[in-house]
Amino acid sequence: MARAYQHTRYRLRHSGGLLSVSRTGVCAAIMGSAMLLAVSGQESLAGIDVRAAVAPTPFKGSDGRTHLAYELVVNDIPRNGAQFDRIEVFAESDAKPLITYAGSDLDQRVMRPDADPKVRYGRAIPSSAIALIHVWITLTEDRVPRVLRHSFQVSTEGGQPLVVGDARVEVRSAPPIIVGSPFRAGAWLAHNGPGQHRSAHWGSALVAGRTARIPQRYAIDFIGLDDNGRAVRGDFRKSSNDDWIGFGREVLAVLDGTVYAIRDGLVDNQPLVEPPRPSSPSAANTYGNYVIIKAGDGTFVHYAHLQRNSVVVKAGEAVRRGHVIGRLGNSGNTNGAHLHFNITDGPDQEAMQGIPFVFDAVESLGSTTADIALGAEPAAGQTRVASTTQQRILPLDGAMVRFR
Repeated sequence: MARAYQHTRYRLRHSGGLLSVSRTGVCAAIMGSAMLLAVSGQESLAGIDVRAAVAPTPFKGSDGRTHLAYELVVNDIPRNGAQFDRIEVFAESDAKPLITYAGSDLDQRVMRPDADPKVRYGRAIPSSAIALIHVWITLTEDRVPRVLRHSFQVSTEGGQPLVVGDARVEVRSAPPIIVGSPFRAGAWLAHNGPGQHRSAHWGSALVAGRTARIPQRYAIDFIGLDDNGRAVRGDFRKSSNDDWIGFGREVLAVLDGTVYAIRDGLVDNQPLVEPPRPSSPSAANTYGNYVIIKAGDGTFVHYAHLQRNSVVVKAGEAVRRGHVIGRLGNSGNTNGAHLHFNITDGPDQEAMQGIPFVFDAVESLGSTTADIALGAEPAAGQTRVASTTQQRILPLDGAMVRFR
């Protein structure tokens, strides 16, 4: 069956060392905002421009391990096209790569934002196209590298392989933002969550010139669950919003701040009914009823798809952590009751970057999927673990968690 539950679907758009190499040589990179992979051809020098959309910030996931998430944006593909055959990422001067992408892995991670959705993914990039490469690194040691080195093996149509390496990206040393619980209690599925690069969150991007903006890089759709890991009472195909476990649950401010903007009064959608495609990714066109809170450090916390007439705060109002701001709903560009939650470095959906955050205390319960939670697939695919309280973690895609 088709996916029983989907979130915001934006048209993917696209967005740091300088490096030049010959067809057979590799030379050192210089730190900077872009990596220029200069490839010598028979007729002309073709420069493939590779940019890191943001410097990655290390964070701990619900799997207990430290992760780095970022994107490489590829521009200036030569006229005969190019294919990324292999990408390796190294920690500083280490000889063993932290991650290697090749073959089918790259076919899943190289995306052309302007291509038809049916052929959007693939490591072969036609001339003048723009591509986005999602990089997810899970560190196996406590040591976090200060710099990441990249080695690329690229080939052109009918040409010899082109190997380039030592392109570098700095790792941010600042810790992620620590926040409190967005709910009073209950079990929740982290859907479309961090680590799933093809989700409607990390898999969406906006481009201005050569800079990628991914507001939902770390966004999570929280779907309410009962004690059996089910999201809906009864048959989900015949459900009303009231049948969804999370619908109407109180939503809380996760930190102290000032309400930047709100919207209320929009009717909640019927479950599993696809809304019209939004005309733009703005909050006005996608969030439905929402609250955006500005924190003291200048970051913005977004709560979207709230229940109609449930928002109890006003723009300009000061709120404290734990303050009720509204109730979970099904409004806006959504087809199932959930809370869309993320934190960004700005208020404008079309000009902001998603930034990592961690919850100060989360109880981990295992993992599942939206289809299993709805009852569209057998519950045997759900993994339950002994309840464990974790501190300062970000729930990854598919994690079942409890907030107290």
